[in-house]
Amino acid sequence: MFIIDEKEYDENKLNDQGKVAFVQIQNIANKRNQLALQNDELNVLSEHYGKILKDNLPAELEKEEDGTGE
Repeated sequence: MFIIDEKEYDENKLNDQGKVAFVQIQNIANKRNQLALQNDELNVLSEHYGKILKDNLPAELEKEEDGTGE
């Protein structure tokens, strides 16, 4: 069963073209979910490695960034 426009339908009663469209929509939804998870993972990794990079900057670069230039 699936819902479109607040009405419930049985996917088994779809014609062949409707069944193909239903499966394609399911595949698209799955891919979107996978991409959202990958995006979340990449954001976490980016933050992690960004912190490591900042923690390992040479001292003179840190001074230039804070505006002292000394």
